[in-house]
Amino acid sequence: MVAIVGPTASGKTAVAIAAAHRLNGELVSVDSRQVYRHSDIGTNKPTPKELGGLACRLLDVVDPGTPFTVADYQRLATAAIAEIHHSGGLPVLQGGSGLYLRALLDGWNLGDAPPDPAFRAALEQRLDEEGPDALAAELQAIDPEAADRAQRNPRRLIRALEIHAATGLPPTRARASTPPPWSTTLIGLDVPLAVLDQRIESRVTAMIDGGWVEEVARIRREFPAADMQRLGHGYPELAAHLEGRLSLAEARESTVRQVRQYARRQLTWFRADRRVQWLPADPDMIVERLRVGIMSAEAS
Repeated sequence: MVAIVGPTASGKTAVAIAAAHRLNGELVSVDSRQVYRHSDIGTNKPTPKELGGLACRLLDVVDPGTPFTVADYQRLATAAIAEIHHSGGLPVLQGGSGLYLRALLDGWNLGDAPPDPAFRAALEQRLDEEGPDALAAELQAIDPEAADRAQRNPRRLIRALEIHAATGLPPTRARASTPPPWSTTLIGLDVPLAVLDQRIESRVTAMIDGGWVEEVARIRREFPAADMQRLGHGYPELAAHLEGRLSLAEARESTVRQVRQYARRQLTWFRADRRVQWLPADPDMIVERLRVGIMSAEAS
């Protein structure tokens, strides 16, 4: 299996599509936002034209407002990979959701801790009333390693406390890994930060010009219970613009700033994984490197 990873706007989709076309592959998205239907522009889903006839699994899985967890992703992605292997193809993963990728590649055991809506609602209320520090302190007392991994991220704190409540175990123990039965080559796209920053600004501008505001309005109208925060950067800001709380220029500037910050967090996450081979974002060079590697593995 091959995984093309890296920060947003580094060119992962183009490289993964080139690899899948030339290596008898099929794409599997590793994006926590592209699982939501109707959020095409703001999540930068690959278009049919870009895919050029390729299938891409794990796009458009649930409607906005429908809960979707890391365990859901792991289960569906594992099944998709097995189907691709069964058909004789090469799974080519592409995306920047590091938590999803690690849960999949490391085989985290998440299935024994299904979400409890009532318990989650209570935690979310505590988060609103007490803030993330209170949940982080509770998790620190239960499992310092899990607390360090959560890094005060509200979603990770809530999920870790859910796992503890459901299993009675510290989340780190409950997540003890069962390695999957396939090997993975991880390629990280190495793009200078200054280039990423410019690409991010240009992409946000192009998405707004391409109908992103109208997409947000449609989602709010058709799925009033949808959490704009869950859909990702830009959706809350454009919702605030539609409500008259931000100008379009302010929404754009805030989105650009947050996406740039997110790209840096992605880099930190992936650079901490020693399995990732960092290469320039050159599709031809990467595909040739992968082709040679696959031939060597088959010969051995």
